[in-house]
Amino acid sequence: MVTMAQTKRIIAAWLRTKVAMRRSPAALARGRARAWARLQPALARCPALSEHAGRPLEAFPITDIADLRRDYGAWNSLGLADSALRAMADAAEAGEVAPPDALSAGWSTGSGGGARGLFLASPEERAEYVGQSLARLLPASALLRRQRIALHLRAGNALYSDAGRGRIAFSHVPLSASLVETIATLEAFAPTILIAPPFRLLALAEAGLSLPSLRHLFCGSEPISAAERTLIAARLGQAPHAIWQATEGFLGAECAVGRLHLNDHVLAVELEPVPHTPGFRPIITDLMRRSQPIVRLRGDDYLELDPRPCPCGFAGRVIRPIEGRVTDLWPGALGTVTPPQIVAAVEAVLGADWRWQAVGETTRATLRVAPDCPAALAQHAASALAAAAARPVTTLHDLPEWAGPKRRKVVWHHG
Repeated sequence: MVTMAQTKRIIAAWLRTKVAMRRSPAALARGRARAWARLQPALARCPALSEHAGRPLEAFPITDIADLRRDYGAWNSLGLADSALRAMADAAEAGEVAPPDALSAGWSTGSGGGARGLFLASPEERAEYVGQSLARLLPASALLRRQRIALHLRAGNALYSDAGRGRIAFSHVPLSASLVETIATLEAFAPTILIAPPFRLLALAEAGLSLPSLRHLFCGSEPISAAERTLIAARLGQAPHAIWQATEGFLGAECAVGRLHLNDHVLAVELEPVPHTPGFRPIITDLMRRSQPIVRLRGDDYLELDPRPCPCGFAGRVIRPIEGRVTDLWPGALGTVTPPQIVAAVEAVLGADWRWQAVGETTRATLRVAPDCPAALAQHAASALAAAAARPVTTLHDLPEWAGPKRRKVVWHHG
C-alpha cells in the first residue's frame, strides 16, 4: 500500500494533467519547453546523454531502442550498473515488491519477436504515471466512487500497484494463468476497471466472461482493430479504449469520444516520415522521467495522423489506431503496403471471429488462419489480401491460439 506522501503526489499529478488537458497547442508547447529546461540536470548525470546536456532538444542524437537495451547502466542518472538494474527487474518479475518509497525496475511485455525493455521508476515518477493515467483515462466522477482495478498482464509492478490505496483496490491477474483460472479470478474480484491485451479480451469474451461490475475497459500492449472492438463491446458490455504505453513511456490514450491522443503535455514526440507511406515512426522524449531519461528514442510503431478535429478539448495530437510496426511494412513493386491496409483487407472478410496472421515476403504472402475457419471464407480473405498486397497469397489453416504476451497479426518476413 502506498504512503500518504505518494498519494499526495498522485493527486498533484492528476491535477496538473487535468489542467494541461484544457490548454491550447501553443500553451502545451510552452509547457514542454519549461519541462525540457528542468530536465537538464538529470541529463547531465546520465552517461549516454551527459555531453549533450544544456543543448536544445534537436541537438541530441536520435537513438534506436536496441542501442538503449545494450547497456541500461549508460541510460540512468542514478549511477546504477546494467547488471544491478537487470537484477532488480528480474526480482520484480519473480514477485518481489519494492517498498512504496523505493526505486523500482521491471520488464516490459516485449515486442512480438520477444525482445523486452527494462523500465526504471522512482516513487515520484510512479506517482506521476498513476496521476496522469487516472486523469487521461477516467472521468473525474470515477474517482469519487470506489474502484476495483484488475490488470491482466504478463507481470505486475510497482508502477501499477501504487494505485492501490483507500478507495482503489488493485489486483494483478497474470497472463500465464489459464483461461478458466482467469475467468474465475476476475469474476470473484468483480473489477470496475479491467486492463488487458486485446487477444486476451477476445478469448475472455468468447469464453463467456461475465462482469456486471465492469464500468471501464482498457486494452494495451498490442494493436486492436475496429472489428475486435465491436465484438468485445457486444460481449463484455463495455467498449475497450486503447492505451499506448511502452518502455519509452506513457505515450497516448483514447479520450472520452474514442480518439487516440498523443500525451503532448508531457512528451516531445517528433514524427519521422516513413518513406513511400502516409505514416510516421515516433521519436520520443519523455519530459518527466529523470531516473531513466528517454531522449529522442526512435520507436518501432507505425503511426498515421488523424486530421479530424476532436471535440474532447485536449490539444494533444490525434493519431489513427496503431495496427502494426514499421518493421512489418510490406514493400513491393507497386508500392508499400501498410499494416492498416492489410488489417482492413482481411477483417473486411473475417471480422473478429477468426484468428489470422498475414506473413509477407517479396514475391508472395501467406494467410494463416485458425484450423476451424471455413475454407471458403479463408479463401475469400486470401483473395482480398492478394488484391491489397499485390502478390499471390497461400492459405494455411494452422494458426494456433494466441499464446502471448503479444500477438502479431501482420508480419514481414525479413531474410
